[in-house]
Amino acid sequence: MGNVTTGTSWKNSWKGKQTGIAVTAAGPSDVIGTIYVREGASYLWAEVNTVGASDMDAFWVQISCLSDASFHTIANAPSDYTTDIQDPILGCSADMTTLSASTAGLLRMSVKGLFAVRFRGSLAGDATVDLRWQMR
Repeated sequence: MGNVTTGTSWKNSWKGKQTGIAVTAAGPSDVIGTIYVREGASYLWAEVNTVGASDMDAFWVQISCLSDASFHTIANAPSDYTTDIQDPILGCSADMTTLSASTAGLLRMSVKGLFAVRFRGSLAGDATVDLRWQMR
């Protein structure tokens, strides 16, 4: 889950960061990160940054509603992040499936009623990504 920090300056906010997450060209089976939703949280902002010279070629957003439930894919096509955005995803700064090398994409989503959000992806070549997030 990364380094989770809390503080009074952020009021009811939780944030975390994971860097150097190995992602391969094998397909979106590589887990970039799983973020567990804190009770009372409503929104999640997540930034995925491709590190190095490899472009993103697949990106999946998956959710789970219960601790013992499976994860279900809610977004994995380019239009899911650009023209056909649907709840619980509220907005994206770019098509997450085609982020260019050394580029960051920001995703905003509603997390009310969710247990966890998981991101999966693959790069055109083996490289790493960084994940930063804030939940409020």
